[in-house]
Amino acid sequence: MSKKIGLVVATETEFNTIFFKKDLSYKTLIEAPFLVKEVLVNNRTIIVINSGIGEINSAMATQYLLDHYEVECVLNYGVVGSLSDKIPLNCVVFIEKIFDYQFDLTAIDKVPLGYHKEFDSTYVPIESELFTKIKNSFTNIPAVNCASSNKFIGEIKEKEKLHNKYHCHICEMEALGIALTCHKNNKPVVFIKGVSDTKNGGPEEYNKMVSISSNFTFDVLLKVLTLI
Repeated sequence: MSKKIGLVVATETEFNTIFFKKDLSYKTLIEAPFLVKEVLVNNRTIIVINSGIGEINSAMATQYLLDHYEVECVLNYGVVGSLSDKIPLNCVVFIEKIFDYQFDLTAIDKVPLGYHKEFDSTYVPIESELFTKIKNSFTNIPAVNCASSNKFIGEIKEKEKLHNKYHCHICEMEALGIALTCHKNNKPVVFIKGVSDTKNGGPEEYNKMVSISSNFTFDVLLKVLTLI
């Protein structure tokens, strides 16, 4: 029986990248409240959901995926901004820890910025046998810390702060919602992210590179799928 794998994709550009691959067989399952398509890849059934941008949308889409399609695990691929010169344009990374830099209870609970009590940590960890297997199989792909929240970060000073003070290497807007939802549902999650804008880049570089970055990141995702 074919394995059923969930794939959460935020933007239309990232989503459409998948279906420009002419050798993939797919069908549309629903169009609302989320656009969902089924893709067959190497005897694996991939249920792809277009979440929309932001952690609230990604959390809702992930829960919808888990409730309606009984997937064994959840993947997320897409583009990110780099916070470090060591993570260059077109670099692909896995996310190992997530820093929720807009989750702030410091004034009432006297805890660090980004602290989630259920993890007893400043970071939300990505931990599962599946992720460990994939990470150890792709030793050329770094596993990094990600700053995730509902904001596109284009300012260099803000990027430097997230890197230097909070030890993050990339930033994006969906991983946190997906990770927390998978944690609540006890489902493994794996993030495959490609850099579309560098530490010194911003919206202009993102707009120029998003389609290119989506394509090379999806090619890595296809290789990851062979291990699931």
